[in-house]
Amino acid sequence: MADVISFDSLRPDIYASGQTLNTSSYNLLFLADPTTAAGGGVSGVGAILDGRATSSCDIAACPQGGTGNYLAILNDGGVNFSRADHQAFSLTGFDYSFIAPISGLPNQNWGQLQLSGTLTNGQVINTSLAFPGQGSDGNYYFQSASLLSGFSNYAFTGLTFNACIFNESGICSNSLDFPAFNQGQFALDNINVSAVPEPSTYLLLLAGLGAIGMVSRRRAAKAVATATVQGA
Repeated sequence: MADVISFDSLRPDIYASGQTLNTSSYNLLFLADPTTAAGGGVSGVGAILDGRATSSCDIAACPQGGTGNYLAILNDGGVNFSRADHQAFSLTGFDYSFIAPISGLPNQNWGQLQLSGTLTNGQVINTSLAFPGQGSDGNYYFQSASLLSGFSNYAFTGLTFNACIFNESGICSNSLDFPAFNQGQFALDNINVSAVPEPSTYLLLLAGLGAIGMVSRRRAAKAVATATVQGA
């Protein structure tokens, strides 16, 4: 079953690391920045913002082009998606943007969006996407993600989004040793996800289809036999 998580049904709010938001059958766990996480502390890292209200983002250069609410991950934090029913799921697309700490930055690639997915066998796979650049007006805009086909074909039990920022050495980092200094911020919207049935579900489906086929064949055979008797 496919879902599009758009956040429009939620009221604007803020979230601290460790809090969980449930929407569209998915749990969103907000994750602290590496420094705060290492110290066992709590930090403000998430927000539901209204893209139509300029006053909803007066302390950062929030993205343009949103038609409603979106999820903002701030201050080097992250967010982990998982299904509330613990079923596996796939990711087929989403919209995303960089949230600059201030407006008026030069138009360049400041960092990347990082995705880390845990598969049903416990294996972890990673990919990253460059943040969209500025528009002609100097603002950042939402852009649809271009996922590698291999990544979109996986079944995940959990999927984490966070951001890294390029340092002076050209390394994109957001870690305890190389912090991003609260500049690893991004926005997500229109997240396309689909539940992936467990193998046992497929077996039950096949068994059901087989039973239906058997009943149909028996009915057809009975109908032929009846027609033969009547025609005799």
